[in-house]
This record gives sequence, C-alpha cells and structure tokens, in this order.
Amino acid sequence: MVASVELSSLVLLGCRLGRRGALSAAGRRRAARAAEAFRAGLGKQILACGGKSWSGVRETDALCAFLAEAGVPEAALEREPWSRSTQENAHFAAQILLPHGTRRIGLVTCDWHMPRALRNFEAAGFEPIAIPAPAPRLRGLPALVRIVRERVSFVVDYALSFGFTSV
Repeated sequence: MVASVELSSLVLLGCRLGRRGALSAAGRRRAARAAEAFRAGLGKQILACGGKSWSGVRETDALCAFLAEAGVPEAALEREPWSRSTQENAHFAAQILLPHGTRRIGLVTCDWHMPRALRNFEAAGFEPIAIPAPAPRLRGLPALVRIVRERVSFVVDYALSFGFTSV
C-alpha cells in the first residue's frame, strides 16, 4: 500500500470491457485496488475515467458499478465519461478536478501502464501519487507486445500533448 498520504481524490483509469459490458480482469484489478485505497482513507472520492462504450456500457459506468458493489458509497463516486485514451483521461480529469484545487491525486491503473499514465497526468497539471494494480507477469511475445505498445503510446502521447492537456 502507499505510504500514509492525504489525497482529495483517487483517479481510476478505465480499460476494455468484456462481453455484455462486464469489466475485464484488468478492469476488476484496477477497480479493486481503487476500492482498497478508498477504504484505507487515501482519498475522499474516486473519479472513474473512461468514455469508450463496449456492448452499450461505458467504462466509467462499469467501474462505478463494481466500486458500489465493493462498498464505495455512490456519493464518493464521480464519472468522467468522455475519454478514449490515457491522454484524454488526464485532460478530462483536469477539467473536472483542477478547478476545485485538486492537484494531488492518487492514480490507479495497472503497474505496467503507470509510467505513461503518470507522465500524462503530470502534463495535465496534477501531482499524481502512483497506486498501481499489480498485473500478472507476461512472458515471450505478449510481454514484448505490451512493452512496444506502451513505448509507442508514450511517444504519441508526448507528441500530441502540446497544448492539449492544459486546462
């Protein structure tokens, strides 16, 4: 767990949903980690990000349903329903949170995705604290694909971030 810190908000990043809009294994790990951090008192609210719709269900709605079932009060949940990428997660979270003075956040995503997510949220004006959701270790080609995809996405995010993430 993260050292004892006081954060106003936890920001939970969405990911692909499975059949009938159910959370994928990665989505369940992320949401469970956010619920755990909330129960530990690391944040007063959870902003669930993700505007992609899978089988008619938005990522943010599936995440919030999981969190509610895990005991997070509905009043502590906020939805960001527009983003379709990590960079947009940061941009739209900034539009929601920064006007209220919320800069220091707990960022919840998969451990392998965290470096790129932190960079995007820093560029958007946040002081993010990593709250990683451990993912199963991959080997061979799947591991290589994950590494290459994240590195290419990091470069693309960097190139596209000029002026986009500013609020």
